[in-house]
Amino acid sequence: MVQQQSPSPVVFLRGSGGRKVLFAGNSITRHAPKPEIGWTASWGMAASAEDKDYVHLVLGALRSREIGIEGCIAQLAAWERQYWLGADILKDYQAAADFAADLIIVRLAENVPRDQLDAHSFAPAYADLLDFLNPHRQAQVIVTTSFWQAECVDADIRLVAAQRGLPVVELGHLGKNDAMKAVGLFEHSGVAAHPGDAGMAAIAAAILDQVKLEK
Repeated sequence: MVQQQSPSPVVFLRGSGGRKVLFAGNSITRHAPKPEIGWTASWGMAASAEDKDYVHLVLGALRSREIGIEGCIAQLAAWERQYWLGADILKDYQAAADFAADLIIVRLAENVPRDQLDAHSFAPAYADLLDFLNPHRQAQVIVTTSFWQAECVDADIRLVAAQRGLPVVELGHLGKNDAMKAVGLFEHSGVAAHPGDAGMAAIAAAILDQVKLEK
């Protein structure tokens, strides 16, 4: 957990006072350096460069439409792994809630421990996460399913999204395709299983199809 988030679980990608976009995710969104597994960057694992990860691709596309857009990343791997602790973990992400985003992209699921789902229902915790990040329901919210298909977790994400009328970006098909991963580019199998540049571009394109930032 610490290695993914260091030095802070909330990072700001400054603009010039424009509208605000929050990316709530995990290592696919941002992973701090962890040389022991062959990862030395501080962006979405395993993109070849910062501007190739889905966060920066989405931001770049939005900034081409509208000058000055502000960005924020909430690295929520710690929440994923112990989602049932709720507010005890979310307190560490208050800066992301205070960011008061106009658009929130929730792109996580992969680290949710499957052996805890019977004891701790995921859907209510996921709904609480959305409420925490968007307390006044002022933002457009887009959610995604897991890149590495996780049917039980994905089903709960779809359930909460349906209850709230939120668009769901389906990503499971990408994770089944090695061409969308960084296979062969990293020795560590966990890093290599992450989306490579093609996967990141596909994620960004699918998210952008759902974005509706109105003037």
